[in-house]
Amino acid sequence: MSYGQKLFLKVILAGEAAVGKTSLRRSYLGEGFITKHLETIGADFASLPKEIYDYSVLFQIWDIAGQEIFEKVRMLYYRGTLGALMVFDATKISTLKTLDRWVKELEIGTERGIVPFYVLGNKMDLLSKTKRVNVKEKALAYVQDLNKKYKSKGFKVKYYETSARTGENVQEVFENLGSGIIDFIKYRKKQRGQTT
Repeated sequence: MSYGQKLFLKVILAGEAAVGKTSLRRSYLGEGFITKHLETIGADFASLPKEIYDYSVLFQIWDIAGQEIFEKVRMLYYRGTLGALMVFDATKISTLKTLDRWVKELEIGTERGIVPFYVLGNKMDLLSKTKRVNVKEKALAYVQDLNKKYKSKGFKVKYYETSARTGENVQEVFENLGSGIIDFIKYRKKQRGQTT
């Protein structure tokens, strides 16, 4: 991998139905917020060029359906994935508890093992300050457990609080994930004894 190179980074948005995956993607692409729920059928795809480090990056963002009925179809979309955003609805803490299943899907579906991913607590604009603190404590404890599990894999799981409505941390999350994926690719090449 050399500087100035064009990189195609396939990223998955995963999580239960109605946690705000589509709204986060739309916010990152500058498409604006829609108040009604847009149900994703199977998967939705978008791309966006960015500069990360000195690389020309084309994000390929796959927003996969969260409904259980699409579980078998979803596995097809994980192939070739280099990173993921695991999204939960901060107003429904039960959606944080289901992320283990999504992380497992990612690990199996890539067909090469686990890849860098971040945990996003979305819809933070709908919480009071007290509730935000409570959600953050639970999410950070969960991320700490994930980092113990994946510490030898060459990346660190991070937690971000986001709001697709206000744009809170949306740009930062995608671009930090892009940097994390590039660092992970370099780490893996170094592990295999290749030069970058």
